[in-house]
Amino acid sequence: MLFGLVGTPINRSWSEILFNRIFSMEQNNNLYVSNNVSESSFDRFMSLSSNHFDGLNVTIPYKERVLRYCANRDPLVWKCGVANVLKREGGGFTAFNTDYSGLEYLFHNNSISGDGKRIAIAGTGGVSRTLVYFLLTNYNMESLHIYTRDKSKAEKIYSGTWQYEDIKVKAYGNPEPYDILVNCTPLGMSREDPSPFSAGYFDRGATAIDLTYQNESTEFMKNAMDAHGKGINGRDMFFAQAEESYRIFFETYPDEKMFNRIKEEVLDWIKKG
Repeated sequence: MLFGLVGTPINRSWSEILFNRIFSMEQNNNLYVSNNVSESSFDRFMSLSSNHFDGLNVTIPYKERVLRYCANRDPLVWKCGVANVLKREGGGFTAFNTDYSGLEYLFHNNSISGDGKRIAIAGTGGVSRTLVYFLLTNYNMESLHIYTRDKSKAEKIYSGTWQYEDIKVKAYGNPEPYDILVNCTPLGMSREDPSPFSAGYFDRGATAIDLTYQNESTEFMKNAMDAHGKGINGRDMFFAQAEESYRIFFETYPDEKMFNRIKEEVLDWIKKG
């Protein structure tokens, strides 16, 4: 069976390493391949090669665009408006969303609650839209603000949806303090990347959740630690999503002991690399 990842850029994704290690340990003939597909080639890729894949993980910037190639959608996809996992069922793909379960695990595993908190989100992409839905359906926040470089475009994304009355879209500048800040942008994938939020956005004791996972710490996370808070990277979310993707593909979770061993192998490989 053939599985893969589609997005751009994906050169820093761990998915191919992780899934092929699982398949090797299971001693099967499954294969996972990464597909770095430009935006101009995406439709051609999906039209000509998607019928070869039994399942796909989907990352930036295609979590919305990929829906046009799906015959069916899981209910959560309808609610969030984005998908990041496709599974071939019958004659076409069914779309799923594992961002929600990944966020759920990350918040629970790190004992984070949004109740009564001032929360700021950087970015308006697919994971940001799922995060908004997750926060609004789980917590009673003091405020929820989404920051973007293109305020009018972001307002169009949320305008007319039920979430819109409970959030505020803002442009960067004129910092105000927050209790929880979440980075949903690609900033942090490279060690040299700046933080999407300057120091003035971090109240004392603030929590910074960086959904990038390639680096153990980022400038964004360090800003929170400088404010006597804590920084959390996206590794919990990545591995939780990988398990959920496996469940969608094979209708069962991977063996727990094997998966935990492979997680450590991947992290060791990254450190050495």
